[in-house]
Amino acid sequence: MSFSSYYLWFLIDDCHFIIDDVKQLILFNKHDGFKPFVKEFIGKRTQAKIEGNKGFEQFCKIIMNSSYGSDGMNTEKYTEIKVIDKKGALKAHLSNTFMDEQLLSDNAYAVQMNPETCTCKTPIQEAYFVLDNAKYWYLNFIYNFMHKAFDMEKMHFVEGDTDSAYWAVSGSADAGHLQQFNYVIKDKQFYDDNAKYFFPTIEGEPLGGSLTTPKAALMDEKKILGLAIENEGTEMIALAPKNYYIKVGEKEKIKLKGVNQKTTKISKQNIVDNINSGTITKAVNMRLGQKNYIMSKIATEKNGITGIHTKMVVLKDQSCCPYIFGLKASDYIIDG
Repeated sequence: MSFSSYYLWFLIDDCHFIIDDVKQLILFNKHDGFKPFVKEFIGKRTQAKIEGNKGFEQFCKIIMNSSYGSDGMNTEKYTEIKVIDKKGALKAHLSNTFMDEQLLSDNAYAVQMNPETCTCKTPIQEAYFVLDNAKYWYLNFIYNFMHKAFDMEKMHFVEGDTDSAYWAVSGSADAGHLQQFNYVIKDKQFYDDNAKYFFPTIEGEPLGGSLTTPKAALMDEKKILGLAIENEGTEMIALAPKNYYIKVGEKEKIKLKGVNQKTTKISKQNIVDNINSGTITKAVNMRLGQKNYIMSKIATEKNGITGIHTKMVVLKDQSCCPYIFGLKASDYIIDG
């Protein structure tokens, strides 16, 4: 079974993992410029949030988040988006690389173009290290903090992604849904000693558009390897990462990656029906397209909600086989 260095550190140091047979070693150097890059953009994003500059804040967020996955992708097949005026948008329609447009204001259009050239110069080792490091700190927080500080019998993992996780917490019925983890702490001393390394500890004004939030409080919330609570609600149903329903206060939020919910109405009942009876919900995505200088409105029908399958089957000797419908791990024969 293949392990990366960060997993080995965790397994050897914390789980007393013993290696008795090494098949192959793969070496790579950490990207020395990554740490100052993250510090720089966290500072810029925090300052933009304090000043209420949502556009620049979103820009910094996208730049940092792209380092988790996009660095390891072949970007040749991905489109580029430009913000131009009405005259430029009309001119863009005449290009063979034009794909789509969206009106932003009276004289501003977001135009989507299919790039003629691409740049692929990020070493695969760098993308591997960044993603691997994120997974390590994910495990570190769960096993070295949560399992020691919280009563895990009162917590249930709902769904998670590269840098986020949703947990169902069985706390106090009288404290409301904004109680965080206050009623599931089992080791108060350990929690008090270590919470500052993960959670914000400096109090400030609410962040809902307020410009009076102290910079120290915001920097504390955005500290590197730190955590912040994104949503707190009373109900959540998850099909997979990036595919879930959550009720936050009186508002309902449905996240379905790849589905345009403006053109396809998706409800909580659609998700429930899929879980209970396997009902598939179709979705229609609309976009503008051009071919031979003729503009067309294109509707693409796809499966919006379906069941999910595991990507891999793990056998008794820890080797992995591709998932084939109808086959279980016990159906495979391990030779030798």
